[in-house]
Amino acid sequence: MKKQWISPSTITGDAATGARYLRRPHINEYFWREVEKGNHILFVAPRRVGKTSIMQDLAENPPSGYSCIYQNIEGVKTRNEFYKRLFELILQCTEKSKTEKTIDLIGRWVRKYSIEEITKSGVKLKSKDVDYEKELRDMIPELVNTDRHTVIFLDEFAEVINKLKKQGQAEDAIDILHTLRELRSDAAFRKFTLVFAGSVGLQFVIKSIDRPKLINDLHPVETGALTANEAAQLVNQLKAIATIQFLEEMIAYLQNKVNHLLPYYIQLMIEETDLVARDLDNANIDKGMIDEAFARVLRKNKNFEDWLTRLKDYQPNHFPFINEILIRCAHNNKITVQEIYNIAIDERYKRRDDYMDFTDELMNDGYIIEEQKHVYRFISPFLQEFWLRKYPIQND
Repeated sequence: MKKQWISPSTITGDAATGARYLRRPHINEYFWREVEKGNHILFVAPRRVGKTSIMQDLAENPPSGYSCIYQNIEGVKTRNEFYKRLFELILQCTEKSKTEKTIDLIGRWVRKYSIEEITKSGVKLKSKDVDYEKELRDMIPELVNTDRHTVIFLDEFAEVINKLKKQGQAEDAIDILHTLRELRSDAAFRKFTLVFAGSVGLQFVIKSIDRPKLINDLHPVETGALTANEAAQLVNQLKAIATIQFLEEMIAYLQNKVNHLLPYYIQLMIEETDLVARDLDNANIDKGMIDEAFARVLRKNKNFEDWLTRLKDYQPNHFPFINEILIRCAHNNKITVQEIYNIAIDERYKRRDDYMDFTDELMNDGYIIEEQKHVYRFISPFLQEFWLRKYPIQND
């Protein structure tokens, strides 16, 4: 009987958890030190670096004395819905602590807010007419009466702010930013921490509504690419019980192909390498298999289409200018700051004063990297090849 083929434990859609997730202890340790200092946190990292996985891991494995909850709030559509979601998260987070003091506080809140039930899926109130912003201002200071420090992880917060702006609700977006800034700066709201992250840079979204000062108190926690050792550890973790076998030199070869060692790219390559090996019925991975896997990944536009869509969605008015930078960078393998400036001052764009803001944002969001002073290249060969396939002709 033919031996059963066991595929590696990869995931390329949802956030990585369990054996699919590589914890980097230095990030966790730094994060909790900053929370202990009283800082509210903004995760700063390129797309696909694994911010969601990191946040979920932090929320599920806090130090003693902390109570945490994570939620992706991308679906929030209005100001009141945002405040309602935050109100419910605080209730859920406090209720699950199950300490004597949190049980007592939840009991008072149940009576005060006429709460019928608190579950993982949400909170049910008897009254439908609730001023959630006002109630948040009343309830958060009461957290000092518990023996827990409450940490709320809000993923895709920038998406909410951007959505409100696009729907003509910029003032509501600004109201949310003002309110959260007040909560963070008021001494009465200690023992309460907000953590923000998302798949698009919050700084740039806030700048688009001209309110950068409303988030300048957030403490940035940077999460970059994996080191070579971390990448090798992730490969070994993913293939721990799999049929395929990697010699150390093949792991190094795969890393060289990926170039920029983001967990997502490594997961893609391991997944596709397994499919190549299975087609060949050969578990011993060699360079040819890795090369073929790399080519297959590149042919699957769905893996990278979202990078282009994001630019169109978040920068609809500036997309042609941004995209021309990327097209030239893809075709020429690099682009200099002088070339970017020449594009910026073209009559089509007239971006003489702020062209570096867009360049910085492309770096922050994981499209390009400064290879040497004032010379940029695509951060990943995958993305560069995607742009070449999408825009095979470069306009002069």
